[in-house]
Amino acid sequence: MYEFRCGSPVCKAHFTAATEDELMPEVAAHFADKHRLYAPTKSIVAFVKEFTIHEIPSTTKAGATS
Repeated sequence: MYEFRCGSPVCKAHFTAATEDELMPEVAAHFADKHRLYAPTKSIVAFVKEFTIHEIPSTTKAGATS
């Protein structure tokens, strides 16, 4: 599981998704809608991935069933 927490001090946006690839469209839409960043540069994307997107460790062991 992956999560995004916006790095803006005035924004409390938080999203989760099963994979980073599933999360990125939500993150892009957030930046466009809330921060008017419509065409981020490669360095901005790298910054976002490094500092605002994190993998959430699974709390279940592989092969475990509920």
